Amino acid sequence: MLKIGHLIATNFLGGPEKQIIGHAKRISGKGFGMVLFSFIERGRPNELLAAAAKMSIPAKGLRTGNPFNPKVILDLALMLREERVDILCTHSYKSDVIGRLATRMTGIPEIAVSRGWTGENRKVRLFEKLDRYFLRLADHVVAVSHKQREKVLQLGIDPGKVTVIHNGINIGDAPQQAPTAIKAELGLEDNCCLVMSAGRLSPEKNFDGLIGAAEAIKARGERGIRFAVFGEGPLRGRLEKKIRAAGLQKTFFLPGFRKDFVSLLAGADIFVLPSFSEGLPNVILEAYSLKKPVIATAVGGIPELVQDGVAGLLVLPDEIGKLADSIAGLARDSALRREMGGRGYEHLKEHFNFEIQTKRFEKLYREVYDSFHHHSHAC
Repeated sequence: MLKIGHLIATNFLGGPEKQIIGHAKRISGKGFGMVLFSFIERGRPNELLAAAAKMSIPAKGLRTGNPFNPKVILDLALMLREERVDILCTHSYKSDVIGRLATRMTGIPEIAVSRGWTGENRKVRLFEKLDRYFLRLADHVVAVSHKQREKVLQLGIDPGKVTVIHNGINIGDAPQQAPTAIKAELGLEDNCCLVMSAGRLSPEKNFDGLIGAAEAIKARGERGIRFAVFGEGPLRGRLEKKIRAAGLQKTFFLPGFRKDFVSLLAGADIFVLPSFSEGLPNVILEAYSLKKPVIATAVGGIPELVQDGVAGLLVLPDEIGKLADSIAGLARDSALRREMGGRGYEHLKEHFNFEIQTKRFEKLYREVYDSFHHHSHAC
């Protein structure tokens, strides 16, 4: 049996964390064991570790005040030995750096999972530059989309060491909730068209653009369209100011971060993701699992998920007018919304389910393990 470790630095249960948990639930007992590792920073709760405990998934916390403290590397190396881990998968820049150093100490291969880079601020850009360097040192890289694979290859990494494995979702997990639940909570009319989005309130998510589209829709005299963006982040104050300046207080809402977002999504009529950058967004998988039509920007791996004109509509991040046209057009056509949502659901079942993802990871684990040890013995 191969023992697989997954390491991620996280403080909430978002898209990458859901992917790790979903994978862990499916791979154990198939000739593989799984253990999750994450950082417990300054004593704060770690939602991934808590979720793993609830599901009886083996997990270990690395206590640290600073995840780049050399002691953390030693602690991780010790845990890898104690757990008899054969391969370590790392997620994002902190884990890529610490995981690479720890696997060198323990003599096991590392697979780095690359979802993309946001360049959100100066500090993040510095860390992402470090990540690009350490990706070159990984034994193998998994890109979550073909577009991300192209970016990874631009780093000079051997194409034979980069594999695309898309995110997956368990369609059976889609919640069953009254479609009007979130509308009632927000005090909206049952028959309004609710456009929903979600994500961190930060520059790369481009919620300024969505507010701009809502303003354009209002200026055209369109009625009955409402907007709700779920999430928190550094731009909340600026976005609230822009909403007030546009006179959208009664039509555009920022309800905050909600752990039950997927249940609330059942009450949306359209899902929109206006980002400047993305990997392969889990939230679009969730929207399609509920048969919601999607309007999104053609960035990162999104075009691999959203078939333009078939299961949704694609625009460019700066095409505010086209985004407004797309929203207004779908809002007026309930039959088209149902048709596109249904097509998205079928596309999801065929290409983006956890069973497909698990089989691809299993194959890769065996290949990386065999190649690493064959190379080690040859040396």
